[in-house]
Order: sequence, then C-alpha cells, then structure tokens
Amino acid sequence: MLTDNQSKVILATEEMADLGERMAGRLAERDRSFGLAAVKTVRFANGEIVTRIAETIRRRQVFFLTSLQVPDPNTALMRLLIANDAIARASADSLTLVLPSMSYLRQDRKTGSREPITARLMADLLQLNGRVARVLTFDLHSDQAQGFFTIPVDNLLAAFVQAPYFKSLYGGDYRKVVVVSPDFGGAIRARRFAELLGVPVYVIDKRRVKPNQAEVINFVGGNIAGKNVILYDDMIDTGGSIVAAANEARRRHARSVTAVATHRIFSPKDGKSAEQRLKDAGVNVVVTESIPCSPEYRAEHRDWLTVLPLDEFLAEAVHQASTVGGSVSALFGK
Repeated sequence: MLTDNQSKVILATEEMADLGERMAGRLAERDRSFGLAAVKTVRFANGEIVTRIAETIRRRQVFFLTSLQVPDPNTALMRLLIANDAIARASADSLTLVLPSMSYLRQDRKTGSREPITARLMADLLQLNGRVARVLTFDLHSDQAQGFFTIPVDNLLAAFVQAPYFKSLYGGDYRKVVVVSPDFGGAIRARRFAELLGVPVYVIDKRRVKPNQAEVINFVGGNIAGKNVILYDDMIDTGGSIVAAANEARRRHARSVTAVATHRIFSPKDGKSAEQRLKDAGVNVVVTESIPCSPEYRAEHRDWLTVLPLDEFLAEAVHQASTVGGSVSALFGK
C-alpha cells in the first residue's frame, strides 16, 4: 500500500510484480522511498482490455514497469497504450515507461519495397498521448532507434550485469575466452561486452534467407580452437541462428560454447520449441529476466539455462532517472 509521503511509485503489471517488488526492496535498502502498486488487466467478453490501477497516483512520479512480450507482443502493446491513458487520467505528476524489453524494433529501416518501419511506429505509439516523459529499456535492437523518439530513451546495457557473471565464472582468467557476434549487425554490442572482460571479439558473417532463418557464410576473426566461445547477441528468438553459430564454432574446434543474450524470446518454429532446439544442440544459454519467467520454468531448464536478475541495476536506473541532477549514464561509468 502506498503511503502519503511516497511521491515516487513503481506501477507493475501482474507478470512484472516480482521484479517490481525486488526493485522497491533494493531502493528501500538505500533509504530511497518508492511505493509499489499493481496494475490489473481485465478483459471483456469480446477480448477488449481494460486496466485498473489499485491505488491513487495523483501528483506522483510514476514508473510503469511492464512487459512488451507477455502474453504476446500485440496484446502487451495494447495493454500498455490503455494503461498509459489510465495513468494520465489519474493525474500522475510524470510518467516514465520501464520496458526491460521492447517489441517491434527489429525493423528499423526498409529492406524492400512496400515495407513498414515498425521501430518508428512504436516510438510514435508510445508517445501518443503526450504524457510519457521518458523510457528506460535494455539493449535496443539498434542504437539508432533512440532517434525515432522525441523524448529521452535510456538504453541500458545488460553487459554490465552479464560481465560480472562471467568474471566470477572464469575467476578472472580470460586467456582462453573469446566473444563472438553471430552477425555483423551485433558487432558493436559484442565489442562492448568483450571490452568489459578484456577479451577479443570476432564476427560470424551470415546471410538471412528469410525471417528467423539464416545461414553461415564466413567466420571473421582469429583461431578459436581450444577457446571458450561466448556467442553474444541482444536476443534469442527461435534459436536457429545461435545453433548455427554454435555448430560453426564447434566445427572450428572451440573448447566450449555459451550463448549470451539479454532478451529470452524463445519462439517455437516448425513444431519445435526454441528451448528444445537449444537443448538438443547442447548449447548453454545465459539470459536476463528482461522477459519474465516463472520459478517453475527456471527449475525445468536449469541444466542449460541461466537467468540473471536485473532488479539491482534497474532499481539504480530508476533512482537516477527520478532524481534531480541524477545521471543514468553514471551506471556505465560515464
């Protein structure tokens, strides 16, 4: 329950309730008083959505924490737009969207005739009612997508959560570690992560045959024989590209292969789940909780899947964004 002296509040949808609670706890540990309230989603018989905010948010700084992947991108987007309207009509002082993962950003340019640019469309929709002041998210598919917005967009880097995990895993000995980007488009992202570990970065040159299907053409970099290869990308969707990259690394006699991504989309394809495809290929995967999953799901896949928490990093980002003179970029040492 919110108290009268809590001028800052985290609103969380049902699937983000656990993350929101942990974020509020992290903030409380540092004597930063943030309230936590729930956003409930109700459906009419015909499938229309209505959102209900459990408590008053009048004249409060609101940080709306929701997923744009759960239960699916289309439903999640409509829920977000409706919730934005509800928050605005509830007389909130300001509204910041906290979207650990964002949908529809893969198409940030036209690659053929008569195609949409959905990344620009998303930016327009999120700013539709003019009340959203800021967006916090993790690892945009392309950095330039920030340019589609007229409001500040803080592109948080999960590498600052992932790198400490691997530092602990390898005990500081990275002589046999190399980071590999599964394609040229993610090379800059992979380089950022590699620099945090102080290891080289290589690139796999692949050709996209059609959506969710690609083939490896060439491997650009040095010798990876006997090396621990970290395949680094922003998301894993069907798992096909990661499996192809892992097979290529093994063909080149890599000692081990681990796939690392921020966003665990894991879509089924050709009657087979991404989870089964990755497990069958013997690929160990490390992701973040940018897309929520249940404790039961984590337990079921714990032999090959590691999910890193984001509550501490995200709580600090929210604190910096809510403080006069605060700097989100300070999280990256800038």
